[in-house]
Amino acid sequence: MKKLLVIVAVLAAAAVAAYFVLQNPLGRLVKMAVEEFGPEMTQAAVKVSKVEISATDGRGALSGLFLGNPRGFKSDYALKAGTVVIELEPASLARDVIVIRRILIDAPQIGYEKAGDVTNFDTIQRNVEAYLGAKGDKSDKSKQGSGKRMIIDSFVIRNAKVNYNGMLELSLPDIELRNVGKKTGGATSAQVVKAIIAELNNKLAMALAKAAVIGGVGGVVVGAGAALKGLFDK
Repeated sequence: MKKLLVIVAVLAAAAVAAYFVLQNPLGRLVKMAVEEFGPEMTQAAVKVSKVEISATDGRGALSGLFLGNPRGFKSDYALKAGTVVIELEPASLARDVIVIRRILIDAPQIGYEKAGDVTNFDTIQRNVEAYLGAKGDKSDKSKQGSGKRMIIDSFVIRNAKVNYNGMLELSLPDIELRNVGKKTGGATSAQVVKAIIAELNNKLAMALAKAAVIGGVGGVVVGAGAALKGLFDK
């Protein structure tokens, strides 16, 4: 009887292990959270094809990250990336504050578009700020306080390829944010998104201004003929 119980326990443990390896419930939860709350924050489509994160070593990746554009913009996307590398501290998953060691977005494609007086990233940034303002309302404090918070040691976007209004290719310097949420003992997902979008928007605006200056002094910018002519008056 004792041997039978041991065999049953081993089989049960194997079944649980197989479930975590094959079904990757942590990855599914992350995917659901990204696709549920991402659109609420940005007022744009947010999708990921697949998320895999190991609950043992905390390493994983998001595949097929897609950030669409808010209403009023015509380009197909604001940002898309084949793979986003994630490394987190597994033990922190059981705590109120999740510690993420690294997030790396390598070689994303960015569609930077201006419509009227604003760009798509201006609008996304404002939408996230509005979302944060709504969640900061007193009536939502209990709900806001019950969610997980996070600290991100390093968030990197590198080798980004940027297309401005379908006419101009921009060079974007690598972006790295360190210790996001550390000073406050953890940041909400909306606060993290706000910090990332604000930094990305700032770098995009600087890259566009630099391209305009280079074009203005006779520098060579691929495909800039028509684009630079109306760079800021669209």
